[in-house]
Amino acid sequence: MGYQSDIMKKEMTSDVKMLLGNPKKAIIAMSIPIIIAMIAQSANNLIDSVWVAGLGPNALAAVGLVFPLFFIIIGIGNGIGIGASSAIGRRIGRKDKDGADRTASQSIGLTVAIGIIVAILLLLIQRPLMLMLGAGDTIGFCIDYGTPIFICIPILLLNSVFSNLLIAEGAAKRSMMIQILAAIINICLDPIFIYDYGLGMGMAGAAWATVIAVTTSLIVMMYWYFIKKNTYLDIKLRGFRFNKEIDNDIFRVGIPSSVEMIFMSFMAMLMNIIIIIVGGTDGVAIYSATWRLIQMIMIPLMAVGSSIVPICAVAYGAKRYDKIKDAYNFSIKFCILIMIILAALVAIFADYLVFIFTYSESTALLKEDIVLCIRMMCIFLPFMAWGFVASGFFQGIGMGLKSLISTILRSGIQIPVCYALAITAGTLMSIWWGIVATEIAGSVFVGLWSLLILRILVKEYKSHADDNISEN
Repeated sequence: MGYQSDIMKKEMTSDVKMLLGNPKKAIIAMSIPIIIAMIAQSANNLIDSVWVAGLGPNALAAVGLVFPLFFIIIGIGNGIGIGASSAIGRRIGRKDKDGADRTASQSIGLTVAIGIIVAILLLLIQRPLMLMLGAGDTIGFCIDYGTPIFICIPILLLNSVFSNLLIAEGAAKRSMMIQILAAIINICLDPIFIYDYGLGMGMAGAAWATVIAVTTSLIVMMYWYFIKKNTYLDIKLRGFRFNKEIDNDIFRVGIPSSVEMIFMSFMAMLMNIIIIIVGGTDGVAIYSATWRLIQMIMIPLMAVGSSIVPICAVAYGAKRYDKIKDAYNFSIKFCILIMIILAALVAIFADYLVFIFTYSESTALLKEDIVLCIRMMCIFLPFMAWGFVASGFFQGIGMGLKSLISTILRSGIQIPVCYALAITAGTLMSIWWGIVATEIAGSVFVGLWSLLILRILVKEYKSHADDNISEN
């Protein structure tokens, strides 16, 4: 019997065949459309900031204050999706098509239940939470922007999960298509919803434009899965019941992944508070604008990190640890090269890139500070390649807790270091250096840890291979 069973051959799509093939080719085939998809997804967030910047610094700062909460929401959806992607991939590797289908169905049920609970909770506590995070005079802007997003949390979570299900079965091009669709819709709706020459809804308009764009992309994905049914995974919700065994398998990676993103968002909230101590709301605006550009630059890292999850999961399910090693080594080299090139280009052209945040008279005064911050953040980008690949590797083989631990250790150091620098040095520059140093240290740590685990797996694979040769 070969790597795939005869039954699976009849049911496999070309995307699944790609996952089961050469891991290096699979990384490229998956990463390119995911990069494009993530650019479109980030554009949804970036576009809000660009249009909102026209409402003044307080509005831009409000987006920065709400964004960590938005990131938590997306983190929950991505966590469930990544957990499902890993569990589905391992079942595909074991040639268990029915198990992969049931895992996909469970992920949808979990998402709806969790989405309703989170939406109710955030709507109840949003005002005191925003004030606690330092909203101050921007509280009105924060509520206007946050309320539509919190109301539609189940939709946002489902969008993330369905996108991850497409990636789980290797259909990265489809995921790319729906993210581009959402970005185009958001681009068209933002100015109409925000300004007086349209609906004049201000901050609330920016949020509703994003929600409508995401809802449209979700409808397209549901059409593929439930009506056209031209996907590998067959999601069946009729007579749905929670399955403890499958739920635990999803949560084994999904909970650490969600907690990891939530923890990062919580750390971002604390970072905003630290920055306010030194630089006020202008400091938050500088950090928010800078981090949005840095996240755009990190898209290739996030894309490869997402790609390696199903690829490693499939190989792990089939006990092909040699393929895991090939995917891991290739991904690191690929990411480091890309990050060196992008970091250099962004540092050189930073003066031009910041225009999207400083085109209005009220935000133009922040230009030099944003440029400086961007150039400093570019320093740690090549180091983060190792960290992102390592996290994807951990999640793919079902060790999401290790990825979470490494993130907690890194961010756990970053906050006290930056707080100490804010109190002692009292400058934004000192905080930026603290971020750079801790990001580098954290990436190196998780990279070394993942390398150790990989060597253990490869050693186990070689031992089994030698045993099989001896028996024959």
